[in-house]
Amino acid sequence: MHEEDDEDEYEEPTGKVPQNNEGHMSQQEVADILGMSRSRVSELEKKALRKFKYFLLKKYKEEDL
Repeated sequence: MHEEDDEDEYEEPTGKVPQNNEGHMSQQEVADILGMSRSRVSELEKKALRKFKYFLLKKYKEEDL
């Protein structure tokens, strides 16, 4: 895959970002803004949470030593 191909897949979001009263967006709102499916947003969210959990567990385990 060429670098140019990667750049073509992403489109810069435009306009105001919709938010509910609490400042949180639904997965569907995020998907609409980024131009991807809600299921892909869900996959990315789960992956990010796993990485964050791993980071926290590693950090606090090292502090206990």
